[in-house]
Amino acid sequence: MSTILDALKKSEQERKLNKVPTLADMPTPREPSRWPLYLGSVIIVLLVVLTAVLLSGRFVVDSGANQADSRVINNDSLGLTGEDTATDREQDIIVNVVSYSEAPEQRFVMINGKMFRENEFVRAGLKVVKIRQDSVELNNRGQRLIRKP
Repeated sequence: MSTILDALKKSEQERKLNKVPTLADMPTPREPSRWPLYLGSVIIVLLVVLTAVLLSGRFVVDSGANQADSRVINNDSLGLTGEDTATDREQDIIVNVVSYSEAPEQRFVMINGKMFRENEFVRAGLKVVKIRQDSVELNNRGQRLIRKP
């Protein structure tokens, strides 16, 4: 019986040696990798989020295109107008920079080294009300303060 099996194996090997390969003999192709698709999706989502943040106006960078409309005052001294009380000095409200523009979304003020826009809170009870060309109007728990850099 083993001689019959050996003969069958030998004839099968000889047939394979003389045979032209067909599609059935070809190895199956590997499935393409999907990681470039996932990476592309993540990059698109990040670009959409970045665009939304930049268009929201929260992180607008003035490129200097509106030099005529924008005035920046750099002076680290404390300027007071209006009511000057001892409690105001104790609060250490230092206006470092005032940047005014005709477009309200481009105005900002730096108070104690941090950037704020109109209607933003500097801290609890202290709100930036209006940014003017040479000063900023603040609301300190109902009290109106005008500060200059």
